[in-house]
Amino acid sequence: MYKIVFFLLLSVAAVGQGYTGTKTPYPFKQANYTPVPKGYTAAYVNYTGRHGARFMTKAGSDVKLLALLNKSALTPLGDSIKVMTAQFLEIEKNNYENISLLGNAEQHAIAERLIKREAAAFKGRGITIEVTHKKRTRQSADGFLKAFADYKGKKEFKLVQDTNENVLRFYDLSPAYNSFKEGKVIAERVDSLQQDPLSRKIAGDICKRIFTTALSEKEQTAVAEWLYDLYSIQFSLVMEMQQAKVYFDFGKAFTQEDLQWLNKINNAADFLEKGAGLDTLGIQSRIAAPLLLDLVTSTDALTKGKLNKDAVLRFSHAEAISPLATLMGIREASVPTASIYDFDKNWKAENIIPLSANIQWIIYSNGKQFLLKVLLNEREVALPVKTTCYPYYKWEDVKSYYLSKLKKIGVKPGDDMHKYLLQVK
Repeated sequence: MYKIVFFLLLSVAAVGQGYTGTKTPYPFKQANYTPVPKGYTAAYVNYTGRHGARFMTKAGSDVKLLALLNKSALTPLGDSIKVMTAQFLEIEKNNYENISLLGNAEQHAIAERLIKREAAAFKGRGITIEVTHKKRTRQSADGFLKAFADYKGKKEFKLVQDTNENVLRFYDLSPAYNSFKEGKVIAERVDSLQQDPLSRKIAGDICKRIFTTALSEKEQTAVAEWLYDLYSIQFSLVMEMQQAKVYFDFGKAFTQEDLQWLNKINNAADFLEKGAGLDTLGIQSRIAAPLLLDLVTSTDALTKGKLNKDAVLRFSHAEAISPLATLMGIREASVPTASIYDFDKNWKAENIIPLSANIQWIIYSNGKQFLLKVLLNEREVALPVKTTCYPYYKWEDVKSYYLSKLKKIGVKPGDDMHKYLLQVK
């Protein structure tokens, strides 16, 4: 099935697939993994993942764009865009917030590879699955667990109430972070890109291709944003398109240069809100302390036999995965920038938080000692911890490093993480 999905994605690639930032379908590439040190085998898995490819989370750009197209004089391309937008809306109907068929396939494939790669860890001791109150995380967990159809151990689901999702939706619970996200630090920098002459030129050029009459500058900006939203989502809907026997490609409205710039603007906001930003220990990463602490304490419990499980599987959102990667010190997620124009020299949203993004902590044992290897989107990554056998690290060294880092930002095992999120500045 996954070969079919791959060719479907190629069929709608058009001029610019790849300029879709956090809405990029999971870009798995077969990797060559470093052999496990002699005498060690996989013992446990501690997994944190983003939900799969999805529909739009709510009606907005799609409805607004079609309404404008329906009352406007259009070019032939504009007429084509109107037809595609109507088809897009038909597929989206009753599906807002859901993962798509591709999203389900992404999750299933990740789990299949995990089971095959780390088979020794799955001994039947049981699995804990944690999801947020958003249904797309439960749908993603269900897709993931399809690969565990023959697993003999108990599968235990945990759903934390939305008012207390300290580990998986910490970004919603911090008043200081919400103020930061809505404040000048982000707004001024994103505005500098949105108000750049190139932004106005691109919006104007797009509208000239679609409309036969001139729109106001404000309308032009809105049209460019709406179209880019639909363009970004279309790659998640390839299997629904196939089922409905329709084909739409909003890439026809853009040049490659248009998409590069619009992608940069969207990614800039993500970089500042949940990436390295201006400071890798800014509030946008410090709010991930509850998740990092949970990973450390649960991994330690697994190694000490206090948590008798094969795996802990968490399903969350991009807003959790990216801050965690930064707080962990994963290099590609941890390079700050002084100029917002330069952030994407190092930080690539599609590499760090595509759809179905994941951070896997794999624990290996020789019966006496434990090693840890971390994968970001199934690629081996370096940790800021000394080791003589990269990408494997002594668990005690990793634990010591992260507990020390957490202590520096006022967090230690046993702390009330809800209180921390309410008080962190």
